[in-house]
Amino acid sequence: MSRPVAVYGAGGHAKVVADALLLTGVEVIGFIDDDPALEGDRVLTLPVHGFAWLRERARDVDVAMGIGDNRVRALLVRRCREAGIGLAGVVHPAAVVAASASVGEGTVLMARAVINADAVVGPGVIVNTSAVVEHDVVVGEFAHLSPGAVLAGGSALGAFSSLGVGAVVLDDIAVGAGTIVGANAVVNRHLPDDVVAYGVPARVRRQLTPTGATE
Repeated sequence: MSRPVAVYGAGGHAKVVADALLLTGVEVIGFIDDDPALEGDRVLTLPVHGFAWLRERARDVDVAMGIGDNRVRALLVRRCREAGIGLAGVVHPAAVVAASASVGEGTVLMARAVINADAVVGPGVIVNTSAVVEHDVVVGEFAHLSPGAVLAGGSALGAFSSLGVGAVVLDDIAVGAGTIVGANAVVNRHLPDDVVAYGVPARVRRQLTPTGATE
């Protein structure tokens, strides 16, 4: 029997994560947020607590990440691990995961997400609603596929990268680490690390610093 889970975050993405957990029969006991002003509020009828509350219950409660920002999510995962708090993955009951696929710790797979044969999805990833990770794809840690995004067969999405709503990466094409691909873009050539690219076909529009902030 799984342990109760608290969702880190109290915004829209956290709501969807909590809903997916509830649909799988997991007991969700509340939300965690670092904003003291939110403590005592309720989201989906459940209470919002601070991190101190979660840390005190580390032996009895796991945490699921409800944070959309890739780098913030990674920092919070590290924070929770250092506090001895278990990390829960989320697989919506309407998601499809091939038996030969590999899905990392703490990854979130939303409704109608598809992970096909021999795909490798790293830890801390978000595969959002109706996103597709095709056969033999590799997705790096703490990446994010937005709703309706597609990684075609043999392609790759680097660690901490984001694929916008409806964006498509064609077969055997690699997107570098820390790169942001805009909504509805079609990526038909390799993209380097730490850039913003969009359009049809997608073109590099600007460079990002390694922290993900625009130079």
